[in-house]
Amino acid sequence: MHVIGDIVRLNAKRFASKDALIFDDRRISHGELNAEVNRCAHGLLSSGVEPGDRVAMLTLNCLECVVINYAAAKCGAIVVPINFRYRKDELVYVVNDTGPKVLLFGAEARDLVADARTDFDAAIDLIAISGEPLDPGRSLSELISRQADSEPDVEVAPDAPFTITYTSGTTGKPKGVLASHQAYLDIYQGMAVEGDVEPGEVTLVALPLFHTAGMHALVGPTLLRGGTAVILGAGFDPDQVLEAVSRHGVTLTMWVPTMLAMLVNHPGVANYDIAQLDKIWYGSSPITPTLLKASQDLFGARFYQWYGQTETGMVSVLRPEDHHEQSQCTGREMFNAELRVVDEQGRDTPVGEVGEIISAQRSLGMIGYHNQPQATADTVRGGWIHTGDLARVEEGGLFTIVDRLRDMIISGAENIYPKEVEDAIAAHPAVLEVAVFGIPDEVYGESVSAAVALKQGASASADDIVAHCAERLARYKKPKQVEFHAELPKNAMGKVTKNVLREPHWAGRDKKI
Repeated sequence: MHVIGDIVRLNAKRFASKDALIFDDRRISHGELNAEVNRCAHGLLSSGVEPGDRVAMLTLNCLECVVINYAAAKCGAIVVPINFRYRKDELVYVVNDTGPKVLLFGAEARDLVADARTDFDAAIDLIAISGEPLDPGRSLSELISRQADSEPDVEVAPDAPFTITYTSGTTGKPKGVLASHQAYLDIYQGMAVEGDVEPGEVTLVALPLFHTAGMHALVGPTLLRGGTAVILGAGFDPDQVLEAVSRHGVTLTMWVPTMLAMLVNHPGVANYDIAQLDKIWYGSSPITPTLLKASQDLFGARFYQWYGQTETGMVSVLRPEDHHEQSQCTGREMFNAELRVVDEQGRDTPVGEVGEIISAQRSLGMIGYHNQPQATADTVRGGWIHTGDLARVEEGGLFTIVDRLRDMIISGAENIYPKEVEDAIAAHPAVLEVAVFGIPDEVYGESVSAAVALKQGASASADDIVAHCAERLARYKKPKQVEFHAELPKNAMGKVTKNVLREPHWAGRDKKI
């Protein structure tokens, strides 16, 4: 197995009649999945897609997400998954930055794509995954109809680019993380081994497939082992999730702490048979000791905490045996990853001290940021990806993340960079200056808080600021709290001291993340 397309190709030989994907009442076996992937790949090739071309995808969770992902991989194309929460400006930026040959979109995104396409820099083949096609445009069913289900005659190298996944940057514009086939295969293999994924695994995917957690932390390792991925649609409804666990005999899933909190506090949880759920993976945002203990008591499953970034891939795990004595640690490096915790001079940090986590770029790490050589050079230094995460070194090779060098906010497993929100708020005519930072949130881990100073004589309410953001940003990026100051605190150089603003909200907490 050398490239991503080999996963579905080899599964068709080994597990032809076994369920690969389940979505609502639809089931696709491994043999049927590979055939559908091949038909889609031939359709893309007939549309002029060549190795290195970008294939963008904007849709809610569906089986077609997986088909398109592997079809593009077999073409040697680069998959560009787009956040379905994006508004027009965000979509236009990503499309113009990557210049995809094809944009496939779900029915729910039709109006957004129709509105945004006049601002695309180049003509793009617009293909409707579901619903009515645009004019001009066509449907995915038209693209693949009458196509052969044979393997595409395209040679793809293991180190060829496979995806460009966007993550917000401190400059306020999203950065596209370019990663190879080999990097993701190594990530899948690492997670399958460290996460004890079995060939008969039935995995529940309740996370978005545009997100690395949905497609690459869950679907990828599951299919790698010939298991079955049960995919749920948009939103997180506790009853729908628990019913799926019971009905399909789910054995493994990944839930972020926000989801665990919703399930633990759901009054009807006892009505469902969840005994077969053996492994619960979690990560992406902080979890409190109280929530972890309540989750362990409720499910009785083995718990695994994962850590990684889009830039590094998944690189560490806290396995079940570590949860007994070290449940508040973040984990230790996976067997096929290499991490260091270093001080400002790049020296390894001793046990008990705090430093920055850096991850070896080879194999698991990104190729670089798409179209951003300076950002790549700033992040990848001497073959090591600098994560910006601060961790305390623990005994036995473990570490605990305690804070961030950068000011990224993680709210409900979504990464939010303050600069992007600050730029939106600063555009309000009444705002003189603004600073955005994360504050504790018992459900979402962190939420967005904005400190605002208004122009002299101007007026605006907290609701005005939030509504202003809602017109410019995805909903999860809006501030939950807005506090007004006559003047924001600054240091001698005139830079706003966010630590002064942040500290009262985090006082008395061990973890400031």
